[in-house]
Amino acid sequence: MEWRKLKQIIQKARAESTSKNGGVLWYDLFEEYIVKQVDRSSEDDMLFYVRSPTPQLPAGDGDEVLEVFRVEDHRRPDSRVRKFSWLETFHLNMLLHQFEYVLTCAVCEKPAGKALKIYRSFSVPVFGSPNKHSMSGKAKQTTISYPNIYFSVFNFDEIFNGIVLTDNEMVCVELVAIDKANTTQVSVFLGSIRYEILKNTLETKASFKNKFLKQFSLGYYPGEPQSQFITMNGPKGRGRVEMCVSSFKPGINKDFVVSFDREADHLDSNVPTSSADVRNNCDDPSIRRRLSTASRQRYVSSNWFVRPAARHHYVNAQLTYLTLRWDELLDDLLDGKKRPTLQTREK
Repeated sequence: MEWRKLKQIIQKARAESTSKNGGVLWYDLFEEYIVKQVDRSSEDDMLFYVRSPTPQLPAGDGDEVLEVFRVEDHRRPDSRVRKFSWLETFHLNMLLHQFEYVLTCAVCEKPAGKALKIYRSFSVPVFGSPNKHSMSGKAKQTTISYPNIYFSVFNFDEIFNGIVLTDNEMVCVELVAIDKANTTQVSVFLGSIRYEILKNTLETKASFKNKFLKQFSLGYYPGEPQSQFITMNGPKGRGRVEMCVSSFKPGINKDFVVSFDREADHLDSNVPTSSADVRNNCDDPSIRRRLSTASRQRYVSSNWFVRPAARHHYVNAQLTYLTLRWDELLDDLLDGKKRPTLQTREK
């Protein structure tokens, strides 16, 4: 269904919803525009039911905040079951089933007095989930993350192994939501983090870990850890990203570059850049066309040309996940003003 039409239905329901009729109204929308439109022949037929908060179960607290049913499950609750928030149930499943998401990471540089350049960019389809999957250990753990929606990259070490930075560079991250009818594209996250911040954080964490291991390894200390998992707040504290950061030794040929006529600033040591700073100066249609190929593919793609001469120290930054609250994601979609910057999709 086109997002433009569904948005009008949501806005009308918000205006008509009251404490008396709200439950039934949102349940009816859930059945009509989510349940009936889920592809029953695919594996992606899971429906998430959000329980209403109680004194014993605060909002977003505990594994019991969600219940999961398949579309064909005859035990699925109906509107008479009042323990569920039908407003949140509708919106959560709408975000998961009515949209596709494309995540783009790009290596950028802003020389003094010159236009920003993108040295390399990667785009990959990702799927939203109200569950968090741990990426930092061999034992993969899954926990309920609602009200946060996670967009995880399970093979991040393969997909983003080309995100290599050195002095004065930054990595930019953008998440774009695209409705299933392919009529609407909205940028729901855009930020960046500078090389110097990643390098300093990597060295600090590695130094602390080295001291700890040396003290308790009884002489069998294996050496410096290869990578560190670093989490960062999004612009204005909105959203979070995690990156697996490690030192990188260049191979025979790691040269690539794309011109990109725009500007980006950085925030503090824990926060990627403001999305407005990254977005405002992208007026070059040739760059948009060049980057659009990556987001149209159903697999990882990249853009590169010839990169300047190699420098001294490199850092590899591989994005493992990006997370946003469901209501923040919904607000951006309803607003609809943030157009894709790092990548676009042709209709």
